[in-house]
Amino acid sequence: MSDELPPLPSSLNLIAIQEVEADDLPAARAIDISFFSHRGRKSTQLLGNADEGNFIKARREWMDFDFVDLIYVTEILVHAIGYENYHELELSFQDFISKTTSNLHVKFEGGAFRFRIDRFIGGFGLRPNERWFKDSKLTRIEVSGIEQKHFSEVISVLQNINGEKQKVESFLNQYLQRAEIAEKRHQELIDQLEELESDLVNKTSEGAKIKEDILQHSRELATIQKEVAITEAVRRNVDDQVQTANNHFDSMTKKAEILAKNISDKEIQLRSLENDINLFPTEIAGYVTQGAKNVSLYAWLCLAPLAVIIVVTVRLFMNSEKILSYSYDERFTIIDFLISRLPYVAVSTIVLAVCYTLLHRLITEIIGINRRRQDLFKVSIIATDVSYASQMGLNLSDEEQYNLRTQTKMDLLKEHLRRHIGEEYVYNPKSSVVHTLSTKIASTISDDTREESPHPQGHS
Repeated sequence: MSDELPPLPSSLNLIAIQEVEADDLPAARAIDISFFSHRGRKSTQLLGNADEGNFIKARREWMDFDFVDLIYVTEILVHAIGYENYHELELSFQDFISKTTSNLHVKFEGGAFRFRIDRFIGGFGLRPNERWFKDSKLTRIEVSGIEQKHFSEVISVLQNINGEKQKVESFLNQYLQRAEIAEKRHQELIDQLEELESDLVNKTSEGAKIKEDILQHSRELATIQKEVAITEAVRRNVDDQVQTANNHFDSMTKKAEILAKNISDKEIQLRSLENDINLFPTEIAGYVTQGAKNVSLYAWLCLAPLAVIIVVTVRLFMNSEKILSYSYDERFTIIDFLISRLPYVAVSTIVLAVCYTLLHRLITEIIGINRRRQDLFKVSIIATDVSYASQMGLNLSDEEQYNLRTQTKMDLLKEHLRRHIGEEYVYNPKSSVVHTLSTKIASTISDDTREESPHPQGHS
């Protein structure tokens, strides 16, 4: 037998309702005009009415409705028009069982007056409220109820209640037996519960000690975690600083490499500029640069006369073919034709001569500029070679090197440009180049002699 009990019914009626099928009980249905007497009355014809011609104007008078047989009426619904929600309709009926008369007042709602009866009645009466300033009418009456013949089914159900009662008592006895068994089981469970409670007290005390240990260990763990977090934060900070330092070092290294490369390039550029300054003064460099610009300008200017020469030559050759296609005409001779062409030939010849002369002058100037530039380059190359060759091993200062290079260059330029500079010109910033070289050579020889001679104190 299962320890779990099914739920108990709340009452005997509930058991009876659960056993009896719903289809065995009679259901309310519409009571039509055939169940009423005095069917010729206009008020009676409102039952189930669908014709507007049968509407009745509402007056404050009683309208009687009598049944042919006794009927259990559940609901009466009176449809009307011209009413508001605050208007009421009065209904009167006599209960067949208690012989009491009841008067009900219902307000108008949803287009009808709804009365709940649930009584055995032989008829009923209606008295509407009369409207003075508005036309109100009763349109249809619907009656719902159960005929008397259907109550024999209800009586048979009531007769079966005793049998259902016995069934319920048997069902309750089964519950009683299960309850007694459950009570015994309950006592056993109480004893087990007491033992478990005593064990629980012991376990609770042990659990409290364990909780204290856990709390202590949790505090220690929290302290260790804080120390670890601080250490980790310090480590991350140090790592960040190291990473920043590494990045800064790499950046500085790259910058140093770039600066070193720039310095090297600048030093090379500086040496080149110093050499250019020492060997090529600004005026000579400007002269060479301007010569290159003049060559380019003259080359562009050559295009104009050259184009004119080409066009005129082509035109002359094309027009000369007309002489070959000349046809004999008695009015004109070949001499006349040649004489007519002389002005054109003369003008063309002059144009070609002028363009050729201009082109010849431009090309000659370009060749002259290029030759003079080559001469200056030759002088510069000779000056450079002589200067570097003469200064080898002398340990001259920058100023002395500059003066010597300039003197050498000017001597060569004077020879090259003797048509423009007088023979008596001499560059002498401090002394002549020969005197400077001889003095430097003499000092070098004297220094070498002193190094080779023994010290006076060496023989003492």
